[in-house]
Amino acid sequence: MFARRGLSVLSSLPALAALLVATAGRAEESAKPFGERGQVAFDDIVALTAGGSRFGYPLTLPGSAGSSSFSIGYSGMLGYEHDTTSYSPGQPGGSASVTDTMFLAPSLDVFVGGGFSVGATIAASYAFGKLSQTSFDGETRIMEGSGYGFAIAPRVGYVIPIGPSFALWPRITIGYSGGYTAYDSDTPGAAFTSANGSVRGIAELGLVARVHRMVYLRAAPELVIGVSDASRTGSGTLQTNESHDFAVRLGARAGLGILLGG
Repeated sequence: MFARRGLSVLSSLPALAALLVATAGRAEESAKPFGERGQVAFDDIVALTAGGSRFGYPLTLPGSAGSSSFSIGYSGMLGYEHDTTSYSPGQPGGSASVTDTMFLAPSLDVFVGGGFSVGATIAASYAFGKLSQTSFDGETRIMEGSGYGFAIAPRVGYVIPIGPSFALWPRITIGYSGGYTAYDSDTPGAAFTSANGSVRGIAELGLVARVHRMVYLRAAPELVIGVSDASRTGSGTLQTNESHDFAVRLGARAGLGILLGG
């Protein structure tokens, strides 16, 4: 039997995109138009992502839709998850693991005039865990490890007003992300380390709805194109493995932001 239990802070947020039309009319009439020069947007304070992490694991926490390549996850400014997975623990061929993941990913845009914005997301994550595996001859191997991930992603955007409470906000992002993981084992020759890095281009077409002078909702389909490299090096007889990947995927994000100077 498989068993999986996850606890994610804020990972069960409501469907923000569905609220855009219903709540946009609440924006104050005296508010300045979204995207005026001098405004500062703190984007994706809380957010949901469909289609996996735009920057790579573990900068998105998996939600209830599963852990496949196209899944729903929480990807706001701050996140934490404690996850336990088991498959016939203690039995021949069984395994059990416990993982804790946390990340910080502030995102900020400054409107510089003429509808243009410049911004960036800077993200960092840390994870640690323990894995226990039982072989078919009854021997148990225990591995413990930890790792980190990071991303630096500058971007530019342009605001197109479509009414007093709505705006289109297309943005182009070029980002670099990387990570490193090390596992130790009580079995000689089983320890290993892994490292990865990727460059990704992201094009998104955001729909913004003002729900307050300082609060907005944003939903955006996005196209992500990425090139990545990964390597794994083990001790003992385990050889070094390297991989190179090119990927194109479609995804979507919906989140809540704070606007200063609005």
